Amino acid sequence: MRGKAAIIGAGIAGLAAARALALRGWDVEVCESAPGLPKTGTFLGMWPEALKALDAIDVGEQVRQSGSSLGASADTGLRTPAGRTLLSVPGGKNLVMVSRPRLLEILADGVNVTFDSEATATEGFSDADAIIGADGTFSKTRTSMFGASSGPRSLGVVAWRGTATGAVSSHGETWAPGAMFGLTPAGPDATNWYACLKAGGRFEPPHLQHLRDLFGSWRTGPAEVLRLVEESEILHHELFDMPKIPSYFNGRVALVGDAAHSMGPFLGRGACEALIDGVTLGRCLGEATSVEDGLAAYDSARRAKTQRLISMSRIMGQTAMMPHGFQGRNAVLGAAGSVMRAAGAVRQTLWH
Repeated sequence: MRGKAAIIGAGIAGLAAARALALRGWDVEVCESAPGLPKTGTFLGMWPEALKALDAIDVGEQVRQSGSSLGASADTGLRTPAGRTLLSVPGGKNLVMVSRPRLLEILADGVNVTFDSEATATEGFSDADAIIGADGTFSKTRTSMFGASSGPRSLGVVAWRGTATGAVSSHGETWAPGAMFGLTPAGPDATNWYACLKAGGRFEPPHLQHLRDLFGSWRTGPAEVLRLVEESEILHHELFDMPKIPSYFNGRVALVGDAAHSMGPFLGRGACEALIDGVTLGRCLGEATSVEDGLAAYDSARRAKTQRLISMSRIMGQTAMMPHGFQGRNAVLGAAGSVMRAAGAVRQTLWH
């Protein structure tokens, strides 16, 4: 079917939905409260399923050309702050790293976006066949559908992140009681970094010295990248995730992306799932004979999987920053790493 859609929010999910619906012949308008697309932001990992979604809306090749492969670096894995490798992880040659501003720029190209708009799902869209709430973690659309109890839950964790000019010798994550630090390449001469700390509430700037006090003694990557970081490039925020809601749609209104399933960053899946939401929504509405049937198909395809990911991400964060029992965790990871290395040596012998 074809119709008219109003999308609230010009983030990743909203723009992906707009492109997917337009390709199905829908008339689409996107309303965004910000004055324009963001000019700053860190790099996002596009996993194969997300790249497939980008291909479905005809921008996959642009994203690949604008990003860079994570590569097959041998020096990637999980470590302790002292620098001991717990588990080596193969590089993700099928993972493309792309900056958030560039991804949004690609998705927004050719899309009808009205900026500085304070539109909500409860007003102004009487002529729309479908209304899509893509208004993020603190979604007013979701609140109008399911009430204040559907709002985000604090994870009791704060995060800092950024992209530093310069390369470091190792990538991956360092896990410690109550804290973690992660690094990924962001091209040949840049490094994407993020740091998490169990704490209540946000910290006031300046942040760089605080980060160096917390993580500056951590060996390998964290200590290296903090010598490259500029204060002006640091982003800081509290982390939240979502409780489970009973449906991703109600009548002609649907939720996508963080508005539906905001999750912690510990699996690196949030942006990917937002893209897949948008593309799936466009496909389901395009193939349906009614809006309700299309939104029901979207809900069936996406809700159970993304709500599982919310729980999995929360567990991963708790595991990475567990305050007690981490010695046992480290022993298990170390043993698993030994098995993986031994298996790799056997394969190499057989192949040669």
